[in-house]
Amino acid sequence: MPIYIDLDLCDQNEDCPAATYCLYGALYFDHSENKLKYDREKCQNCGTCVNHCGPGALYYAKDDEELNMLVEELKRLKEI
Repeated sequence: MPIYIDLDLCDQNEDCPAATYCLYGALYFDHSENKLKYDREKCQNCGTCVNHCGPGALYYAKDDEELNMLVEELKRLKEI
């Protein structure tokens, strides 16, 4: 499942609950870059990260096409 991290909403907390609850290590805080990252290969499509994201910065889609549409819509809404 593709995940999108909205960096405008993400607080980049190294103790991110969404990353903490990710059982597969797909969502993690990269200390070298000081930001939250997502490893698509490790993701098991459970949606737990999205449910535990306090700021609501994580979005998931069923496929890349849906993800691209989501990202475009979010960009459009930010322009309003």
